Amino acid sequence: MSESQSREFAELQSTISRKLDGVGRALRRHIMLEAAARIGLAVLGLAAVSLLFDWWLELSLATRIGCLLVGLGIFSYLAWRYLYLPFQVTLSPIEVANLIDRSRKVNNQQAIAPQVASLLQLPDHLAEAEQSEEMIERAVQENYQRLSDYPFEKSINQKHTQACLLGLMVAVLIPICFLVVLPAAAQLWGARWLLGSNQPWPRDTRLIVVGLKEGQWVLPRGESATLQIQVEDAAEPTESVWLSLEDENGESETITMNRFQAGDFRYELPPVQLPIQALAWGGDGQTEPFVIIPIDRPRITDLKIHATHPRLSKPFVSHFSASEGNVRLLPQSQVTLELTTNVKVRQIDVDSADVSLQWKSTDGKHFQTAWTHERPVNFKLILHSAEYEINSHPRPVSIGVQPDRSPRLSFRYSGLRQRITPQATIPFSIIARDDFGIRQVGMNSEVPLTGIATTEKKAGETSSSALENLKHQQNYPVYGPEDPAVETVVEHEQRVSIAEMKLNPGAVITFQSFAEDNCFTGRQKTNSRELVFRIVKPEELFREILLRQQQLRSRLRKARDQAEQLRDKLKLAQNLDEAAIWLRQHQLVRREVGQVSHALNSSVEEMKLNKLGGAETWQLIEQTVLKPLGNLHDRDMEQQRQSLESLRSQSPEPLAQLTQQQDQILKSMDQILNNMAQWDSFIDVVNQLNAVIKLEQLVKDKTEELKKKQTDSIFDN
Repeated sequence: MSESQSREFAELQSTISRKLDGVGRALRRHIMLEAAARIGLAVLGLAAVSLLFDWWLELSLATRIGCLLVGLGIFSYLAWRYLYLPFQVTLSPIEVANLIDRSRKVNNQQAIAPQVASLLQLPDHLAEAEQSEEMIERAVQENYQRLSDYPFEKSINQKHTQACLLGLMVAVLIPICFLVVLPAAAQLWGARWLLGSNQPWPRDTRLIVVGLKEGQWVLPRGESATLQIQVEDAAEPTESVWLSLEDENGESETITMNRFQAGDFRYELPPVQLPIQALAWGGDGQTEPFVIIPIDRPRITDLKIHATHPRLSKPFVSHFSASEGNVRLLPQSQVTLELTTNVKVRQIDVDSADVSLQWKSTDGKHFQTAWTHERPVNFKLILHSAEYEINSHPRPVSIGVQPDRSPRLSFRYSGLRQRITPQATIPFSIIARDDFGIRQVGMNSEVPLTGIATTEKKAGETSSSALENLKHQQNYPVYGPEDPAVETVVEHEQRVSIAEMKLNPGAVITFQSFAEDNCFTGRQKTNSRELVFRIVKPEELFREILLRQQQLRSRLRKARDQAEQLRDKLKLAQNLDEAAIWLRQHQLVRREVGQVSHALNSSVEEMKLNKLGGAETWQLIEQTVLKPLGNLHDRDMEQQRQSLESLRSQSPEPLAQLTQQQDQILKSMDQILNNMAQWDSFIDVVNQLNAVIKLEQLVKDKTEELKKKQTDSIFDN
C-alpha cells in the first residue's frame, strides 16, 4: 500500500471516529443526566416520605437514624447502578456504533457496527499477502459513503433527555418551593433529620421552655430555680402539663406542674448538683427532650489589691474576703486590683460612678486592672460566665482614702500657774505624733519689747509708744529638721528660764509650739494653742500662794472637826449597825486630806519654780507639813479604813482600838495644823526681813546715786 493511499484511509477513519467519539461524549452526558434525575427523584421521594411520617408519628431520634441509614443505602445503590457501572464501560467507536444498533433494534443488514469495524480494521490487513487490495479499498470506500451519510446526531433520544431534565428540575424545584413556602417546616425537618434535634413538630398545643437554649436549661448549681413552660393553644386551652425528670442513675419521676395562670406552668426545682434529663408534655404537644444542667455561678475566689506609694517602703498588699471590711489607701497610690474567678468569665461589669476600670485577662479566670487612687471609690463587680448566660451576684468593693493627716501636737506646762515671777522657770511638755513621720518640732516665745527691762535710754532710742507694737521673738529648737522623717512620735521636756529674758512685772509672754511633717503632697504644719503668762512681782505672787495655803489650812481644820465627830461616834457606839456610815464618813475625811496634801505640794512646786523663798523655806514646809500629811493619808488613815471595813466581816476589830486609832489621827492632824500656823508666822517674819533688806538696798542705791551726781557736778565745774 502506497503512502498516499495510507494517508487517505487514515483521514476516512479519523472522520468517522470523531463522529462516533462525539456520540460517546453525548451518551456519557445523557447517562449522567439520567442518573442525576433518578437519584434526585429518589431522594425527593425519601425526603417526602420522611416528612410525612415524621410529622404524623413524631419519630424518635433512633428511628430517624435508622431511616437515614436505609436512605443512604438506597442512595448508594442508585449511584452504583446508574453512575459507577455505566462509567466503567469504555466507549470506543465500534462500541458506540454497537450501542446505537442496540438502541434502534435493527437487523444485521441495517446495523452500522459492522460497517464501522470494516472501515477501521480492514486497512490494517493490506500488508497481508493473501488479501486483495482492491477489494479492501472498495469495501472501505463503500462503508465510508454509508457512514458519512448516517445521522449520528440523532442517535440520542431527545425525548428521554428532556424527560430526565424535567425529572431533575422537579427534584430541585420542589424542595426550593417547599423551603420558600414553608420555611419553618423545612428548617425543622432539617434540624430533626440532619442535625439530630428533638424539637417537636408544631401541634395545636405548643410548649415552650423559657430559657431553653440548644436543648439545655442552665441553672446555678446548688440553688433552687423555677422552671417555666409557656403553652400556646390553637384550640382548647391546656389545663395540665406534666414534667418527666430522669437523673444519671436512671431514676425518673413525673411531676404535675403548677398552673400559675392561663398558658403559664411552673415548677420550683430544688437545688440540683448533677445534670437531669427532662421532657414536658400537655395537650397534643410536647417539648423536645432537654437537659437541666447545673453550673457553678461565677464568683470571685480571690480579690487582691496591690498598692505602691512613694511614702511606703514596701507595697501594700491586701486580700479581700467576705468577712473583711474596706481598706484605705494614700492619695496618688498606684493601685492594681487582681481577681480570680471559679469559672471562665466573658465580661466584668463595674457599677460605679467613681472609677472606670479596664480589665485584662489571659485565661478567662485571672483579671487585672489598674488606676491612680485619688478619692474614695465604691463599685460593684458583676461577672458574666463565658459559656452560659449566667451572672454572679454583685460583689461590692469599697476602697477609701487614708489621708496623711497633719501632725497632732500636745503642748502643756506644769508646776505653776499663768502668773509668774521674773525669775521663774517654766517646764513644758511637748508630744508630737504623725502618721508617717515628724520632720521638725519647735517652740517659740513672743513678748512685747516694752516688757523687756533696760538699764538706760540712749539718745535716738525708739519711744515707748513705738515699742508697743514691736515684739521680741525667740525660737527653741526641739527636734529636726530630719529628712527623711521616720519618727512618728516625738516627746520632749523643755524648761525655759524667764530670768534670762529680763522681763518687767506686768509683761505678758506667749509660748507656742509647732510640728511639721513631710507629706507627699506638701509639708503640713500644726501649731499648738498659745500659752500666755503674765509677769508679776514676787511679793504679789507670794501673797497669792500664802492665801491659797491658808485656805487649805481651813479645809484641813474642817476635815479635823469631821474626824473628831467620827471619834465621838465610835466612843459612844453600842453596836455595829452604823459601820457603813462610819466608813463613808472616814473616806470623806481621807479624800479631803488627800486633796489638801496634793494642793500644798503643788503650791510648794510653784514656789520653787518661781524662786519664791529659798531652800530652807521649802525644806521647812516639806518636813513639817507635806511629809506628815502624806504619812497621815497613806498610812494612818489607810489602816483606819481597813479597821472600819473589818466591822462588816465575821471577825471585827474592837471599837476601843478603832477609837484609839482615830485619836492618833486627830493628834497628827493637830500637829500638822500647828506646823502650818508656824509656817505662816515664819513666812511673815521672812517677808518682813526681805522688806527691810529691800528698803536698805534701796536707800543704799539712792545714796550711791546721789553721791555720784555730786561727784559728777564737781568735775563739771
